Amino acid sequence: MDGEFEFWRLAAGLGLFLFGMHLLEQALKALAGRPFKRFLKSWTAAPPGGVIAGAVATAALQSSSVVSLIVLAFVGAGIVSLASAIAIVFGSNVGTTATGWIVATVGFRLDIEALALPLVAVGGFIVVWSKSGSRAANSGTLIVALGLMLTGLAFMKTGTVAATALFDPESLAGYPLLAFVAAGFLITAIIQSSSATIMITLSALYAGAVTLPAAAAVAIGADLGTSITAMLGALAGSVDKKRVAAAIILFNVVANVVAFIFLDQLLALVTDVMGISDPLLALVAFHSMFNIVGVLMFLPWIRQLARWLARRFTGEETPTLRHISPDSKAVPEAAIENIDRETLRLIDQCAALNQVGFGLPPDATFYDSAADRVGVPLFSGGADLEACYRDVKQLEGEILGYALALSRAELEPDESARLGQIIPAIRNAVHSAKSVRDLRHDLASFRDSVNDRFNAWDDQFRESVRGIYEMLAPLRDAELDPLRFEALVEFKNEAERLHERLHHRVYDEVARGELSEVEISTLLNVNREVYVSNQSLIAALADALLSSEAADDFEAIPVAR
Repeated sequence: MDGEFEFWRLAAGLGLFLFGMHLLEQALKALAGRPFKRFLKSWTAAPPGGVIAGAVATAALQSSSVVSLIVLAFVGAGIVSLASAIAIVFGSNVGTTATGWIVATVGFRLDIEALALPLVAVGGFIVVWSKSGSRAANSGTLIVALGLMLTGLAFMKTGTVAATALFDPESLAGYPLLAFVAAGFLITAIIQSSSATIMITLSALYAGAVTLPAAAAVAIGADLGTSITAMLGALAGSVDKKRVAAAIILFNVVANVVAFIFLDQLLALVTDVMGISDPLLALVAFHSMFNIVGVLMFLPWIRQLARWLARRFTGEETPTLRHISPDSKAVPEAAIENIDRETLRLIDQCAALNQVGFGLPPDATFYDSAADRVGVPLFSGGADLEACYRDVKQLEGEILGYALALSRAELEPDESARLGQIIPAIRNAVHSAKSVRDLRHDLASFRDSVNDRFNAWDDQFRESVRGIYEMLAPLRDAELDPLRFEALVEFKNEAERLHERLHHRVYDEVARGELSEVEISTLLNVNREVYVSNQSLIAALADALLSSEAADDFEAIPVAR
């Protein structure tokens, strides 16, 4: 009966520890905020920086899954490269060993109950007395989570010590180390937490139930078991998630095989060379060491690995969307970046559609859009205008659907403001394309007319539109808000001047009396729709390319006549 009781004490300890880790992850995810995301972004320009960022972030947050979630969203949004993302998750492997260091140096040295109970009490009161979802409530949840983890550790420690008295630890001596690797692998695969497996192993080592080499073998198996977590998470994930998961699996397999082959040598380095005699500290030092060795082995080859994975995992790309990924909704910064880039694609396609509508090649663009144009029928030559317009409408619907779903999430004020700019930019861009699409019959009447004066207007409108779209080039070269603002003002003024010039020419035609009433009506209609199209496109560009304040200033300026 006592044995059964101690088993449930051990199981309850594991349950409390896992539940505490879950609460800790949720609280830290809510508290991490933008400074943490900026930290990740700023440190990922080169793989070594990515490794350091991954290790520090995971050690601070005590959750490699939170770090991985943000990294996957960032790589999907193009904020960080695949190589940087791989470097971060490699560093995250090192960061996860921080939990073992904390427990080995504090958890088994202090009176855990004396520390855990106040944490649960204080944290519980903070959660109850704070507004749900507030920073105070999240802080209280974090404190409670730490208390529950320590309570779980205390249960595991006493349960393991008691359970050890029920059997002879020497009976394990006959098992090969590979069996302990398998045990670590299976435990981690079942409970989906290598940190929890390490805590169990530290408790067993503390109680004398296992030897240091056996505990080290379990640690190797625990690291290998995280590959199952990565594999399961990538099964229904995006292509980027599959690439990162493949990198994690490859890293774990190589690093853990090397660690197992050189287990005795690494333990000797820890105990004899580094002089760590405490078995608990020796185990966590070994765990950190073989992860660091693995990082050093892969670090020079991260860029090559990223290129290989990019070729290996291509997947079925979404035919309409290129940058938006459902994974990034969990990280609003990445989601906004996704919508920004997708909106630029939409505006580029609308501007190209307008050029094609007037018989011009869709060459003029306001950003470096070559990669975004690959595979889009509009840019393949001889495209059907109506089909391309339907593609643009499909793209509009999918971006707006994503944007509206994101608007229901908790966003920072500047993120909400940016979303408030993007939505009208999308609508204005499509309105610009619709205005030209609706002119297709009028433009055809120019080309088919036997009246030479009326027929000549086909070239006049085409050349006028060409001149307008050539003004996209300064926007492409402008990298700063003031320069973009200046280029857009000139664009807007020129569109107004063009409308006035063509308007006066139409009235000159009326005075000549060589055009019919229907032809005059057609000219006025085309001139009006060209003006509406240009102004809608300019409004879309202002919202897409300028800051919120600059876009408001742009909207308020008078137009030069």
